[in-house]
Amino acid sequence: MAAERQSQPSWLWTTSVTLGLLLMEFILLSALVPTEWSNRVRDQEIRWISAELGVASATAVFATAQGWYGALFLNTGLVDASYRLLLPDEAAVRHTPELGKLAENPIWPWMQGRLDVVWYSLYMAIQRLVVLLAWWPFLAFALVGALGDGLLRRRIRQAGFDYPSPLAHRLAVRAMLGLGIVVSLGLFAPVPIPPLAVPVLAIALAVALSLLLTQTQKRL
Repeated sequence: MAAERQSQPSWLWTTSVTLGLLLMEFILLSALVPTEWSNRVRDQEIRWISAELGVASATAVFATAQGWYGALFLNTGLVDASYRLLLPDEAAVRHTPELGKLAENPIWPWMQGRLDVVWYSLYMAIQRLVVLLAWWPFLAFALVGALGDGLLRRRIRQAGFDYPSPLAHRLAVRAMLGLGIVVSLGLFAPVPIPPLAVPVLAIALAVALSLLLTQTQKRL
């Protein structure tokens, strides 16, 4: 019971920190990342996905990402509504000469660039999530292997009357939580991420899970 009470604040703290970092990352992304850089990141990831996953898998990834993005943001009208809400309407400017000088303010091109970056970032986050899910056979294989290895090592340790290491157990828990934060932040990271980063993270997660199970104390 004491361990469960200690784990709850840890999970709540990690969730709160992750959400706070995601919000800060999104705000900085919207304010500082140039539109040209977002385009370069997107083009680089497209080349990496096509080269590392193959043409057929890359086509499926792009089609799925576009479908999810369209269903969530385009078909619902959120993208068009954001531009209509935050940018001056060209038709209204033509019919109302008084709005001409206001529409010529340089803040509007900057605002349009920020909106472009925001929607590019959301699309890239969806595409990266699809790439992550595309590796699910490898993820499942790695986690099942880690589960079996960790349980087997735990039984061997118990048969030898070895005591588990609380430090190793705590490090494994923090490593798994840290990987969750890295994946969450990576969805919106303004840098190109190769698809091969997914199996690397899967291996790291498998190692942490195996260590966690091996060093878990026996509960009476």
